[in-house]
Amino acid sequence: MKKKNRPMIIFIVIAVILIVCFAAIWLLNSNRINAIEDLTKIDASSTFNQQDEEYIVYFWQATCSYCKQIEEDVIEFSNSGDVPIYIVDMQEEKNESIWYDWEAHHKEYDKIIGKIVDGKEVWNDGINIEDFQNDKNIAWGVVANEDNQIIATHNTAYGNEAPETAKEIEITGTPTMIKIKNGIFEDYAVGVEETLDMLGKQGR
Repeated sequence: MKKKNRPMIIFIVIAVILIVCFAAIWLLNSNRINAIEDLTKIDASSTFNQQDEEYIVYFWQATCSYCKQIEEDVIEFSNSGDVPIYIVDMQEEKNESIWYDWEAHHKEYDKIIGKIVDGKEVWNDGINIEDFQNDKNIAWGVVANEDNQIIATHNTAYGNEAPETAKEIEITGTPTMIKIKNGIFEDYAVGVEETLDMLGKQGR
């Protein structure tokens, strides 16, 4: 009797092992993300309220070409399981309040530097256009408005890069990432190179 039962026992053991293996593979795959949209979404107001000891909040837009550039890196980082990533969709109305106020910024920092006269650029006294073109600290653009004024547009934001609360967050552009540790701000990154650096992906 014992010898007759032995093949059945072996079969059962093999079946159990296979079931355990398939279950482990299924669990691993169920926790993996395949697209940015698979990340857990949170409201911007919950940036500092997650339960993890350390995590990254990723401020993202589906239409952002720069976000597309780092998409595979974000997915790979999330699947590594080292540090959780939460996503804030900056195209959702409930997150609009944390956008940097670019309109107020331009009103304060843009400069009228000349005008268009008979189709030609005439600069105001004391204006050297190369001073704007060669400025290493500020990104300037030069445009003409409907009144034929030539405007130097100030395109370097002065957003808060060390917010201590959700109300202090100012998103100047996407991709932006904020790292939180023990409920406290730890690091900030905006732009492709900076966010890749936060993910440890620079110099690949």
